[in-house]
Amino acid sequence: MTPKPPQRHLSDDTTDHTPLKDTRRAGFSPLVGLLALLLFATPVLGAGHTVSGIAKYSGEEFRLRAIRMNADPNCEKLHTERVLQDDKIVNDEGGVANVFVYLKESPDGVHEAPAEPVELTQEGCMYKPKVAGILVKQNLDVINDDPTLHNVRCLARSNRPFNLGQPSKGKRTKFFTKPEEAVKFKCDVHPWMSAYLFVMEHPYFATTDDSGSFSISNVPAGKHTLVAWHESFGELEMEIEVSADQGDLVFDFQ
Repeated sequence: MTPKPPQRHLSDDTTDHTPLKDTRRAGFSPLVGLLALLLFATPVLGAGHTVSGIAKYSGEEFRLRAIRMNADPNCEKLHTERVLQDDKIVNDEGGVANVFVYLKESPDGVHEAPAEPVELTQEGCMYKPKVAGILVKQNLDVINDDPTLHNVRCLARSNRPFNLGQPSKGKRTKFFTKPEEAVKFKCDVHPWMSAYLFVMEHPYFATTDDSGSFSISNVPAGKHTLVAWHESFGELEMEIEVSADQGDLVFDFQ
């Protein structure tokens, strides 16, 4: 007599024993799918190229005037040598400092503001940095590092302007909600003080150093319009196509 195979009593075992062929074997899970969606939906830095070059001035010669800081003895005693105007800093080779260089349009959407703030410091009765970029909603720390009163007036147009009194050393924090170019800062107490901030939606920007050099990292491949802005010399544009690192770009202000 042939033995009968054991019977499966569904009433005793309701577990589904069907092999998970299409999911578990393939290593798929809802969490992996969510991470993949975030990966492709969020701009990722580090996969682009470096765009660098120099800003030069080849126009007519000019002379910078010395700033008369004796209007505030507290400012004057912070310097042992005379301080020149900082609106046209050009070295002996023609390199222009404080030129803001940036991509005219964001190639990969709006970027989230980093946690680290941008600092605008009043030091020696001058603004430092003179020109800088900041992302929308990124904190701006306005710092008074001088032993004297400063009045920080922000002449924003698209964003809300503000006017901060800083009678002593300390810090005030602000942020901007909309992109805006060349937001001017001034001090009503010391009229020679001025600075500019560019409120950006992307991080593809740089400010030239004292040699006129700039470098922008992680620029995505493709065609871009590169803009160079200077408070006294104006604005220049250049069409570039990025497929590898570029280090020979020249903006020539005349």
